[in-house]
Amino acid sequence: MTAPLKLSQLRHLVAVVECGTVRQAARSMFLSQSSVTKSIQQLEQAVGTALLKRTPHGVAPTAAGRALIARAKVVENELREARNDIDTILGAGSGEVRIAASPTVATSLLPLAVLGFRRSRPKVSLQLHEGVYPDVLKAVRAGELDFAICLVPEWVEDETVTFEILLRDTVTPAVRVGHPYAGRRMKLADLRTAEWVIYRRGQSGRDIFERTFVAAGLEPPTGMIESSSFACVMSMVERGDFVTLLPRQILSDPAVRRSISPIDMHTPMPSWNVAVIYPAHREPTPVCRAFLDEIRDASRQLVAAGGARR
Repeated sequence: MTAPLKLSQLRHLVAVVECGTVRQAARSMFLSQSSVTKSIQQLEQAVGTALLKRTPHGVAPTAAGRALIARAKVVENELREARNDIDTILGAGSGEVRIAASPTVATSLLPLAVLGFRRSRPKVSLQLHEGVYPDVLKAVRAGELDFAICLVPEWVEDETVTFEILLRDTVTPAVRVGHPYAGRRMKLADLRTAEWVIYRRGQSGRDIFERTFVAAGLEPPTGMIESSSFACVMSMVERGDFVTLLPRQILSDPAVRRSISPIDMHTPMPSWNVAVIYPAHREPTPVCRAFLDEIRDASRQLVAAGGARR
């Protein structure tokens, strides 16, 4: 008789692959290395094949391991949603919501939504991650994220996920308060020789930067500084004479405007949308629907404040 698979064994397998070593996985789960090793061995015996292989950089899943991990994540997601449903039925007001947001959303729209949501549902656990479009799509499709809230192009076609437009926004060049360009009305062509610093996580930051110039019929500048840290980009702009691109919504925040100023542009800036992205063929849990309502309300607040339009 084949031994049943245990959920704990599946969790151990996923943790080992995500951490890269049994040792790191055991540490992350506050378990002994020997107990995790034994758990994986029992799982391999149960399925009748090796699930991990050694590499020069640690361990990696075999083909069978990858298939089992994919199923394990589905099982874990279904159990999490079942717990959310039961909590709702019992009126416990608890549960869990997992969200990824692009950095500009994480400094403007997301905090508004989270603060409003916590006032009405303080027992709900929120997991907030940083992620940009299109990098977040895989996790949304797999159910590893309930939502992603990102800056996306004007038109996106993808049947596996739903794109709900929250805000219609534009990016604009911005500099520190007191910069020679601050308060001046300029053309984008005038900024080709400026010192640029751009946020880049995956390809999205470079795409926004290049499309802004191409839309104006210009060659994008070369020699810019690219950073995967949005905080670093903002700090460099605040402290130096760099120019960056920021969505208008983030510049509606008085705290941001105290140190960073948009440049008044003659050149029309291309439009981008802030969208909430969620699986197209999976019904959101009640707690996720409640958070989605809060996101919509927060977007209306930003529009009312003049930071974007609908």
